[in-house]
Amino acid sequence: MSRETRWKSYDDSIAPVPMSDRPEAEDARGAADPKHLLASRARLLIAVFLVITLLVIARLVHWQLFGGASDADATGSQAAKISRGRFVDRSGLLLAADNFVWEIYANPWQFSRSNTASALVPELAQASAAPVADIEAQLAQSHLTVVTLSKDAPEAQCQAVQALQKPELAWCAPRRVRAYPLGPLAAHIVGFTNYSLVGVYGVEASYDPWLRDDLPWTQRLPGKSEPMPDAWQLYLPSPGARDLVLHLDAPLQHLVEKHLAEALSFDEAEAGTIIVMDPRTGGILALANQPSFDPNHYSDVDQETWVNSAVSQIYEPGSVFKLITMAAGLDSGQITPDTVFEDKGYLQIGNRFIRNAELKQYGQLTVRDALAKSVNVVTAQICQDMGAETFYRYVHKFGFGKLTEVDLNFEGYGIVTEPGNPLWSCFDQAANSFGQGISVTTLQMINAVAAIANGGTLLQPQVVKGLIKDGQVYYLPPRVLGYPITPETARTLTEMMVYTIDNSAYPDLAPGYQVAGKSGTAEIPTEQGYTSQDTITSFVGFLPAADPQIVILVKLVKPKRSRWAEHVAVPVFGQVAGDAVRILGIPPDSQKP
Repeated sequence: MSRETRWKSYDDSIAPVPMSDRPEAEDARGAADPKHLLASRARLLIAVFLVITLLVIARLVHWQLFGGASDADATGSQAAKISRGRFVDRSGLLLAADNFVWEIYANPWQFSRSNTASALVPELAQASAAPVADIEAQLAQSHLTVVTLSKDAPEAQCQAVQALQKPELAWCAPRRVRAYPLGPLAAHIVGFTNYSLVGVYGVEASYDPWLRDDLPWTQRLPGKSEPMPDAWQLYLPSPGARDLVLHLDAPLQHLVEKHLAEALSFDEAEAGTIIVMDPRTGGILALANQPSFDPNHYSDVDQETWVNSAVSQIYEPGSVFKLITMAAGLDSGQITPDTVFEDKGYLQIGNRFIRNAELKQYGQLTVRDALAKSVNVVTAQICQDMGAETFYRYVHKFGFGKLTEVDLNFEGYGIVTEPGNPLWSCFDQAANSFGQGISVTTLQMINAVAAIANGGTLLQPQVVKGLIKDGQVYYLPPRVLGYPITPETARTLTEMMVYTIDNSAYPDLAPGYQVAGKSGTAEIPTEQGYTSQDTITSFVGFLPAADPQIVILVKLVKPKRSRWAEHVAVPVFGQVAGDAVRILGIPPDSQKP
């Protein structure tokens, strides 16, 4: 029997007997005229709509009368279920964890419809420790059904509100928040979460999917799991069972921040950055920026302060970039440390001139001395002799003009203008050779120098040392980004950097340790060119030179006490280096076999 025979139409489906078998079929079709069918459908739809409307109204009435208590229960339940993992420094000191605060709410709409609610206002003000006028102003918003009277109430205040026994008017609910026990320490590394516990900056943002236990993790974990060290077990694992341990050393970070703050005050600088890195792993042991903030109170500062300037902001590095030019010249075979150049005090390129700082002229000198004396003219001549293709190839091999791929968000690329760009000229190449007309991030600069310290191997900078899953550690292995120079070139350049320090005003920069380093004083460009007396001063170096274990970069922006790096940045490097070798347990050169 066909479907057409069995069921004549949807409207006739109430008759499960084939129409051809019913003698009264014609009468039935005549009775079911269109008007009767339309009326039946309308009545059915109206009935369904009324039922739904009544259910919605019932729910709204229940929420308005008892919604406070229900929401409190729901919030507490959600707070108990959703959490973020914790993270600690390399020694197990707690940097970030979940905490709970109480929030006090009221229903202005319900208050406005209660004859006795006004008498409750003084008691509610007393319970929430708020002025009566403030409570009245909140409750005057009678078009609202929920207002927040307190976002961070002590538990005692919440108990006082609950003691009023008016859950339809006022109630409390716990809310999970993020807490940072060490306050402003390493704020730009740690970052913070927003009101919804979503990571916004720092590790909180870059590892947000891992830290949130309400999000599934399907990616493969690195390497094999290992037992967690005892020192980390004071705070780990967290209830969410997905945690982090950082390369950061909190005591070192504290002293780095102290030295940076003192330097800004003493040298009257606008801003500054200090980074300490392990060149063997790419691990960031300390990173401090000023101005900074407390992630517990991130809304107290301008949003610009949240930005990790070491990673995101670009600047012209000045003479520290001569290390890259020298590396390119040595590695390409263009020069040796003993190659002699004639410095006339200037180098003409087209109708423009490269000159030395303070217009000095050095005459004949070797490449080794040209680096030690930071001679712009000789550096530019080396760069011109090797050619644009060779120079910019090494610039890119050292990681400039691209991301370092550090495990932090909002990283800057820097700016490298080169042949093929209509804005580029041969003069740009000469200026780039000593760090002018080229822009980098502080992290790019220290990472490039770390490659020299690491025998010519460029690594990805790392903030996180390992992932913790269910109490097991999965260490993140060092990741190689490239090999910009050979180990032999790295050793030669290191010797030249040691010679630079030994022949500077600070030969004993870190007593007991041989330091390889270079300073840089960069003029700040304006719309009219390099006409300002303001500078960005920096010093980058590593130690012990024979077996580098730390690289340190100090940068101070627009210091007023002196515009020269050797007067402001170099002494700070010495202070940081002294603390770093002590805290990290790096033995002096005399104790090495």
